[in-house]
Amino acid sequence: MQAVRAAAGSGLTVRAVGTGHSFNRLATTPGVLLDLTSYSGVIAVDRAAGHVTVRAGTRIAALCEELDRAGLALENIGTLGEQTVAGALSTGNHGTGLAHPPLSGQVARVRLVTADGAVRDIGPDGDPDLWGAVRTALGTLGVLSTVTLRCVPQFNLRLRLSDEPLDALLERFTDWAAQSEHPSLNWLPWTDRVTLRSVDRTTQAATPRAPLRRYAATLDEVRCGLTGQVAKAAGAAAVPWLTRRLGGLWPDSTYTDASHRVFTFPQPVRFLAMEHALPLERTADALRGLRPVLRRLGTYSPYSVLVRVGAGDDVPLSPAYGRATGYVNLTVPRTADQIEILRAAECVLREHEARPHWGKAHTATAELLAPRYPRWQDFQRVRAELDPLGVFSNEYVQKVLGPVTAPALTGVAR
Repeated sequence: MQAVRAAAGSGLTVRAVGTGHSFNRLATTPGVLLDLTSYSGVIAVDRAAGHVTVRAGTRIAALCEELDRAGLALENIGTLGEQTVAGALSTGNHGTGLAHPPLSGQVARVRLVTADGAVRDIGPDGDPDLWGAVRTALGTLGVLSTVTLRCVPQFNLRLRLSDEPLDALLERFTDWAAQSEHPSLNWLPWTDRVTLRSVDRTTQAATPRAPLRRYAATLDEVRCGLTGQVAKAAGAAAVPWLTRRLGGLWPDSTYTDASHRVFTFPQPVRFLAMEHALPLERTADALRGLRPVLRRLGTYSPYSVLVRVGAGDDVPLSPAYGRATGYVNLTVPRTADQIEILRAAECVLREHEARPHWGKAHTATAELLAPRYPRWQDFQRVRAELDPLGVFSNEYVQKVLGPVTAPALTGVAR
């Protein structure tokens, strides 16, 4: 509160940062950078209400461990436990499953420090536009101080792997998306088969030594990192050959464990990722369009294309706003020739009404993004009211959201 007030009084901009997982310049600033990673910990667990209140810099993994000890869990989370709660919420973080919206859908209340240093307690019982805007705001409305999340009783998940031809999967894509509570698929673009990952609730006890099973995904990521390093010398066109020699994708494994240990896995390798959210019914066509484009490039990423699904959201800047969603994620090593893969894929995905993940790499600007969000102007109005001087803006924010202006109040799509 004092830091924000002092910075604003001195004419400086303010950005908050967590563990630095975003693949763009969202948190950079020539002004004051607030590192929230030490502002962490669980403040209160209300078992009767099914709520947990945490400080904004709390890592998701630490929160899940604390909830597990209390016999509770988050209903659905993404794969990275090292993100802070505020960072994940601000950028539209999500897991997978058609019954599950992004993390914003699990929020009960937030506390926000605004540009004048005031502290506002915001929930669904107040201004509906503010309540919607604050749950995915890219850090532009203020600094999140605490977040209250809805919890569920602790539960176990069972993970099963299978594979099938890509074309067969695409023909039944929407049916496949509904067959498991938490489905995802991985596809190596030089192949015509996909690995399917089905994760569902179970009353079964945890498999013996289950916590070690999640490291299969970690080892696969390390393999991708090593392949990327070797490909620097051998050439990225050698990636398919190197992948076959260094091991396959997602070693065959079926196991049961606590939900948060199945949802997440340690991710030690640095990479660059891009993800777009598409209407669920257009995701299969987007993958069909990606196949020839990725194959024509003459270079491949060692990382598979990851596809997940999710429920629609009512948050104005949520990439899942208003529609059941397919999420298409491409990851590459941090080398110049590999980045071309992301640029080529982005062009294809844009043709299918895609909205980029706010925390990942993309080249979209406000001019392209605004028409893709029916409540874009609602968000801009809240932003202008809370931060009229642009204290929480930066060069990147102005690129993707535009400058702080008072939008017209007529003709706003709801």
